[in-house]
Amino acid sequence: MQCPSCEAGTLVPESLEPGLVGQTCQKCAGTLLLLGSHADWAKSNAAQPGETSPTPVFEATDSKRVLRCPKCQRIMLKFKVAADAAHSLDFCFGCESVWLDPGEWAYLKTQGLHTRIRSISTDPWQRRVREEAESRLRVENFKQAIGQEAFPVVERFRLWLAEHPNREEILRYLSASE
Repeated sequence: MQCPSCEAGTLVPESLEPGLVGQTCQKCAGTLLLLGSHADWAKSNAAQPGETSPTPVFEATDSKRVLRCPKCQRIMLKFKVAADAAHSLDFCFGCESVWLDPGEWAYLKTQGLHTRIRSISTDPWQRRVREEAESRLRVENFKQAIGQEAFPVVERFRLWLAEHPNREEILRYLSASE
């Protein structure tokens, strides 16, 4: 099979983990992983969630263009992994496979997601990713509107107000005052 990403390499079997084999490009190191094989492997490795760290210590690349599945030639669909990451996984639901760009397996492991790859393509996962992205954008826009130096003061007040027993009265007072 031809690599869908670099279009120059050939895919050859390679072990990602003991008991988990993907088809890896000899040129760019991207990997095609069959979701059925991954699900079987994940069931047997569910008790071993992997290492999680807040910041990956490697450079993972992400293909930004549309990819064709190297098995069935259908267009693969992109699904964002997280709101704060530039990574998305390319899924082919025709032959039940996922394309992992170079470094993405390691990225998934550091995030503790390597045993839950199929979950990333679900509606609830993608809805949560969108909501997190919107929330971060809302906070950034608010910071720009009031200024970086004022934001910590407002954030402390927001946290205090959330716990205050008279929260509704305080909000009514603030919205009525001019």
